[in-house]
Amino acid sequence: MSVAHASAAIDTKLCRAIQHHLMTHPHAADTAAGILTAWLPPHGFEDAADNLAEALEALIAEGWLRAHTLPDGNVLYVANPGKCSTSPPTS
Repeated sequence: MSVAHASAAIDTKLCRAIQHHLMTHPHAADTAAGILTAWLPPHGFEDAADNLAEALEALIAEGWLRAHTLPDGNVLYVANPGKCSTSPPTS
């Protein structure tokens, strides 16, 4: 398996896990650190931090999340309830 293919598989798995959280919590909001600790299952995502930025950007592009920069510079990722409460995961 190529590095690019492995990365795509990880990103798909990561995106699906985040989408699952969003479908069950359509008003979720958290920072990247919070997403890593609270939104993902405890096993199978040990390397999620390596691909989280790419996965979050993909979910923003697909309309699952919105990003808001906080005064301290952290980014708050907020579920788009219109998308998350009606759309099944597509990634």
